[in-house]
Amino acid sequence: MDKMLKEMKGDFENYLNEDKVFTEQEKRRIINQMRYSSAENKRQMVFPKVISSVTLVSLCALIVFLVLNFTDAGEKSQPADLHKDKTVIKKDPVEKENPVKTLPKYSDKEISDKVNLLQSNIVMGMAEEEVINLLGNDYVEIDNSDSESGSVKQIGYNFLVSDSADQLKISPEIAVESIHNREIGIQFYVGLSNQYEVLWTTTNFAEGDSVIMISNGINGRKTEKIYPDTHLDVIRFTLTPAEEVIYQKFLQDLDEQHLKGLNPVSISKLYVQAQLDKRYNAVYALYTDREGYVQWTKEDDERIPESDRGTIINTLTTYNNIDSGNFIPDGDHNGYIEYEASQNADAKSGFKMVKDEDGIWNVSFMPIQ
Repeated sequence: MDKMLKEMKGDFENYLNEDKVFTEQEKRRIINQMRYSSAENKRQMVFPKVISSVTLVSLCALIVFLVLNFTDAGEKSQPADLHKDKTVIKKDPVEKENPVKTLPKYSDKEISDKVNLLQSNIVMGMAEEEVINLLGNDYVEIDNSDSESGSVKQIGYNFLVSDSADQLKISPEIAVESIHNREIGIQFYVGLSNQYEVLWTTTNFAEGDSVIMISNGINGRKTEKIYPDTHLDVIRFTLTPAEEVIYQKFLQDLDEQHLKGLNPVSISKLYVQAQLDKRYNAVYALYTDREGYVQWTKEDDERIPESDRGTIINTLTTYNNIDSGNFIPDGDHNGYIEYEASQNADAKSGFKMVKDEDGIWNVSFMPIQ
């Protein structure tokens, strides 16, 4: 114990002395401490460099990863047809020269609505300038030198075409095949007088598997099926010029006084024409209003869906030849028109008529039963 205290005292006095004396053990400890400090400083200098290199490599790897993922995500987000383009399909040389076109097909309703607009807006006596203002400048002037219709000029339009290249493919010949295939929705021809006013119009269009022609002019109006032609039954309906004039007046105000003096057959024809033109307000106005004969109201009639009213072909087929039928009275205010709708029918058809209190013949509700 005394020895230990003596050594501690000697060490303390030595550290206080300006001329310190270092023992061998202290010298070794100081040298080791200096080596350790030097090595530590080198590690501290190397470590930031290592960290910087690792960080740079990691950053590059991250950028590459993001670019690859972004590219892959972009491809996945593209429409399916773009992916299809990557697949090379060998095609037959003939197919390359004549590629199959996928064309939009206009529906019967779209075509019918356009036909009704044409029939309603292009009327006899209209000036050529008015026609072009309504229908546009995409028309073709057709040679009319050998026409027997009395017109001195003829222009033609194609409407609802599937390919813009067909817009001006218009000739004197009806493009029956193109119309039937719905490549051309409507062909519309206008004949002009020497005063450059509408003298006649011809509208050709498709409905279902048939092609229909509507001719309107100084000889009245005729609606007929021109394709397919079976050569058995001619399916058509006509209004005389006088009936057409009365019909147009009646459409304006639905006043029955325009019908006064018309025979039952002519009244029935106005009813059929209103069906063909889809003028359902006129159809209802031609029904009888005689007490006890009314079966539904005008409001009920307006709620009837168009799909239940029949197509133009249905109407033409049902009332085919009614314009050449015979009226057979049945009592004081009843009767029916007998006509042959089809040569193949087992019996003739009958169309019921009722005379109202005002003496004007009207159509019976559900005239064919």
